[in-house]
Amino acid sequence: MALTQSETLSKLGYSDLNPLQQKALKEGFLDSPRTLVSAPTASGKTLLALLSITRHFESSDKTAFYVVPLRALASEKYREFKEQLAAFELSVGVSTGDFDSSSLQLEQYDVVIVTSEKLDSLLRHDASWLEKMGLIVFDEAHLLGDGHRGATLEVVLTKAKNAGVKVLALSATIPNDKAFAQWLDAKLVQSNYRPTPLVMGVCDSKALYMEDETTVPVESPAIKDLAQKALSEKNGKGQGLFFVSTRRFAESAAKQLLSTVKPFLSEEEKAQCGELARKALKTYSVPTSQCKLLSECLQNGVAFHHAGLGHRERELIEDGFKKHRCIKVISATTTLAAGLDLPASWVVVRDLKRYNGEFSDFIPKIEVAQMLGRSGRPKYDSRGVGVMMCQPYELRAVRNKYIFGELEDVYSQLSAEPSLRAHALGLLASNYAGSYEELFGFFSSTFYAHQYGDTQQLLSGVERVVNQLKDMDFAREKKSKLLATPAGKRVSELYIDPLTAHAFLKSMAKKQDDFQFILTLQKATESRPLIRVKRNEETKLWDDWFALDADDEQDEEALPRLKSAKLVNAWVNEHTEDAILRDFDVPPGVLHSRIRIQEWLAYAYSELAYLLNQSTALGTGKTMRRRIKHGVKAELLPLVSLKGVGRVRARRLWNKGIRSPDAAEALTDEEKKTLWKQD
Repeated sequence: MALTQSETLSKLGYSDLNPLQQKALKEGFLDSPRTLVSAPTASGKTLLALLSITRHFESSDKTAFYVVPLRALASEKYREFKEQLAAFELSVGVSTGDFDSSSLQLEQYDVVIVTSEKLDSLLRHDASWLEKMGLIVFDEAHLLGDGHRGATLEVVLTKAKNAGVKVLALSATIPNDKAFAQWLDAKLVQSNYRPTPLVMGVCDSKALYMEDETTVPVESPAIKDLAQKALSEKNGKGQGLFFVSTRRFAESAAKQLLSTVKPFLSEEEKAQCGELARKALKTYSVPTSQCKLLSECLQNGVAFHHAGLGHRERELIEDGFKKHRCIKVISATTTLAAGLDLPASWVVVRDLKRYNGEFSDFIPKIEVAQMLGRSGRPKYDSRGVGVMMCQPYELRAVRNKYIFGELEDVYSQLSAEPSLRAHALGLLASNYAGSYEELFGFFSSTFYAHQYGDTQQLLSGVERVVNQLKDMDFAREKKSKLLATPAGKRVSELYIDPLTAHAFLKSMAKKQDDFQFILTLQKATESRPLIRVKRNEETKLWDDWFALDADDEQDEEALPRLKSAKLVNAWVNEHTEDAILRDFDVPPGVLHSRIRIQEWLAYAYSELAYLLNQSTALGTGKTMRRRIKHGVKAELLPLVSLKGVGRVRARRLWNKGIRSPDAAEALTDEEKKTLWKQD
């Protein structure tokens, strides 16, 4: 028997619906085969997704997918949905990695949370259990216009639309949402509702000019004064979120705010912050300088949030800010805005410009709207305040662009050649298309085709990349039919750029030592961005480069590739995380993200070597994959295979003369306790 609306809401932990949710229900979004909801950040779109999922399972046993743009967001939604949907006896799974798998274990879950890349990978593997796909919810659908991940999201949306799967797309407000909905053939639900009113202002370091024309004096330094104002909200219980452009700025801003924030902590909050600070020092086997800085900040109710943090550090910060509310201020990088679900009393965008490779330019208004949309905590604040900081000479331009200016339309990113090349091969390899006509037909059904009407440029691009695939022998044409070769199919399954695979295959003709193998991995598209080279490092790196007797001496990326290879080499030769942070200016979070990608590339390399019967390359690839995964020299590989033994413990065992798994297993509990006590 179907639950009533009030019963469903109660089981989800809600007492009533807000105006957006009421409107969506009134307009029949639950019964529509496809719906696009266009509404501001923090307007309550997630509840619409939960209502859609629970309604779906009233009449179907098919799997529901929830697609997010970032791995961090997938983890957050997994924790949230697992708790909320347990009341309906619905199981929730999450999968964001392992692109070379049909992930059969996911078949057991009712709801599966994935990134768009993972779902695209599953579709490429043509997993039989995907026939049970009944509903797909696309969160942050406006990121179809994102230059990094937009093309994959567009391809997956196109596949879902063409397959007739029920779709719910959730988007921040965008001007061309009508065109987006028309392409999807979807019901459009629009709303400007926000649970807390948003008041915006611009601060030029001298004064805060609010959109209602009031002016508030600001003391210097402005960032401290704005933090003081944010925390003074709600009788001293306010919280602030500051967005800056770089990792280094996030850390320096956090340090700058320590003395401002500490007086706002109650005794209970000081104790909670102290506990978080202690945990921060234990997130790695040996505390890094970043761990120590984070611990100092947490002790004072402040945190920084950027890609250099590890998963456990991010969880500590997010729980401290959102759950315990003892962390009063977070300074975060603007590039992580899409992955942060942390409402604050005040949101301050300190850095409105980003370096685009040539000069610093203002970031899009839609990005700033995403950040400012997090201002106002629905349960705590009667209003949210969003502040943009700038120089006095930029005041008029900032007001005109971000307060009075129009939001930018979302534009398809599908025509970029790397995206076309990878997705064209994916379509051929998974039998979505078997000819030029079928490829053209698919791309003619994309948002790009709908947006621009004239598809000649796109289809010319498709023809061009297919010719590239044929030249690399990843695709062949026979009697007007196109098909992926066995190597092409494997490249598609491995979810790597065909250019990456081609570079790997060419390298297999030459004998490589371990470092040359690592250097080959840096040729991969997936290794971008490479590690930045400082001017005072260039001479030494050029000397090292020429000493390698490299074939490609004119390579414009020679030095960044070499430095990136040196970082991985340092890791596999057991340099500590703190030493890598010091020598390469790469914090643990970025290091582990890079290592995860390098491990995947080494796996892809070995799989291609296996396919082509390149035994030497296969052996190198398999060994180096394990070394990269564990961060050890080859001699420690048997020891790190033991449960609970990582790179630090393995080296300690080796130095004690314990050099085999059997010898380690023979240790008494007391001996193990003595050895592990040094952790």
